[in-house]
Amino acid sequence: MSNDFVMSTSSYRTELTASDDFELDAGEVAAAFCVQAATPLGRGAFGETWRLDLGDGSYTAAKVIMSPTYSRARLDREVEGLRRADSPHVVKLIDTASIDVGGATRAALVFEFVPGGDATTRLTPGAQVDPGDVVRFGSGIMAGLATLHSVDTVHRDIKPANIAVRNGDWGQPVLLDLGLARVLDRESITSYPALMGTVPFMAPEQLRQERARKAADIFAVGVVLHLMLAGTHPFYEGHDTLTFTEAISLINAGPASLPEHVSADLAALVRRFLLPDESERGSARRACRDLAHLEGADSATTSTDREQQGDDHER
Repeated sequence: MSNDFVMSTSSYRTELTASDDFELDAGEVAAAFCVQAATPLGRGAFGETWRLDLGDGSYTAAKVIMSPTYSRARLDREVEGLRRADSPHVVKLIDTASIDVGGATRAALVFEFVPGGDATTRLTPGAQVDPGDVVRFGSGIMAGLATLHSVDTVHRDIKPANIAVRNGDWGQPVLLDLGLARVLDRESITSYPALMGTVPFMAPEQLRQERARKAADIFAVGVVLHLMLAGTHPFYEGHDTLTFTEAISLINAGPASLPEHVSADLAALVRRFLLPDESERGSARRACRDLAHLEGADSATTSTDREQQGDDHER
């Protein structure tokens, strides 16, 4: 295993605060797709994402592949993963295209446009999200994962930038960018890919450059939920760089405690998602049931609080 550095605190905070520098020209993108206008949405390791104005009041989103290292096999994998998953919590693929833009012929994927932006636009480093919203958010993400996992597809790069928040509602998250998704076929079971994904959200087995199974997605969701609840990374806070071995040791030592206002049940659930042993994290479907139970308990508590307020008012 390589003993390089892990981008920890600085890299996950960059995920939440970085501004995008786009290579393509908006007018050129609009002309290539034959649409009225194009607006930049985000830039990732392999391409740029643009909102396309169709001129009739509707929009789509296009991911234009910019990196020469983004192989056709990886593109085909993204298309396959999206076409196999039918869920309101997984972005819908509309079409694939080949366009001439930026001085080259480039592959592109056209998706539904999810209004509201990705989760990074709603997260501020150090700030905490209301636990009720975190439960609703987690329920949606796990529902999307349950759909992906049911068709034997692993996302492998879950992070705030890859989760849209439809209409700004934490209860309507949508998984984006399946470019690193892997179908669990016979070939993938017997092959161990190089380190792929975003390091601060990787499970320990990914840091060891072992095959990422479904449990790696559960771990990544755990990191995201902890970030939302605490405003800090569960393992790497205070570290700018770490060797992979040091990072795994921190994961083995367990996550930092969550704030006192987070219920014991929710804290325990997030800790389970972050367990170093992948066999102990549970499935996405089980997580859906557990989060639904927490949602029900929260609703019951809210109802009881309202009844109590009414009783107090009558008195």
